[in-house]
Amino acid sequence: MKLHRTLHHPDGGRSLAEYEIKDNNVFTTIHHAGGSRSLPWYEVREDKLYPTIHHPQGWSSFPWFEINGTSIRPSIHHPKGCDGLPWYKIV
Repeated sequence: MKLHRTLHHPDGGRSLAEYEIKDNNVFTTIHHAGGSRSLPWYEVREDKLYPTIHHPQGWSSFPWFEINGTSIRPSIHHPKGCDGLPWYKIV
């Protein structure tokens, strides 16, 4: 499954997937500004995305995103805050 930015993302929408979900882990793709990484930036648990130790801003025991259907919204624990609008869609 691929994650595409929506128009609600702070940096605007994008038609190319920046992230990909594989085996409950989220990896950057070649379309991400930082490039593709072989180590996951997020772990998926109970419809929430938790940053891993491989994320540039470090690990957190609090989820940064919440999955609702095909939408991914930032949680109240995200460093940039929560606006309630989906930043990514799952395709």
